[in-house]
Amino acid sequence: MRSELRITDLKRRVPTTTRLINMRIPARIGAEIDRLADKLGASKTEVVIALLNAGLDKAATKVKGLPTRPKRR
Repeated sequence: MRSELRITDLKRRVPTTTRLINMRIPARIGAEIDRLADKLGASKTEVVIALLNAGLDKAATKVKGLPTRPKRR
């Protein structure tokens, strides 16, 4: 499931349904996402999802009152 995708999971990924989101990001961040996707042999979408999931996990531990995400099995 993509909601649980992590950077370390990109080698053994399984296709799932997605939802389109359009956002503007600084060019240097886009370039870093491209570089990371190339290095990992993953799509930019997978890298962005993995980075967002990692950030959400980190935020849940740092921000008081933010609900924690369910643990992966």
